Amino acid sequence: MENNELYGTLVLVHPDLKNDPAGQQGKVGILSYIDSSDEIYVGFENGREGKYSPDALMSLKDKSEIFPDLMANGSKLDLSEYKDLYKISLLQDRGRSTDIVHALEIAAKNPAIWDKSLVAVDQLLAPRMAQSVGR
Repeated sequence: MENNELYGTLVLVHPDLKNDPAGQQGKVGILSYIDSSDEIYVGFENGREGKYSPDALMSLKDKSEIFPDLMANGSKLDLSEYKDLYKISLLQDRGRSTDIVHALEIAAKNPAIWDKSLVAVDQLLAPRMAQSVGR
């Protein structure tokens, strides 16, 4: 299985992760390697590296999902949720890695928007696994 497309992806270690091998709950890191058993190695700014299962990591949803959902359902959201989602959308439009890190940090601090802004990395791997098997 080839997951080279995910290398370099900025990911968030789930803030509620109970047994974090690297003690980096709620921190943003960079996906550096996926081994044959789908364990994911993530490097962090402080020089530490951790090995995680795909369901322990989250990435931002595509900006084409966040903004339209925000516009369609914004009136149902709490003001702080709306503001955070809007900030995330603006940061994604910029597209720089520092902006994506900041967007992930905003999302990490507001559990009410996790389902609207984040996707588990295991959901990103599933389509790639299906492609690999189908070839």
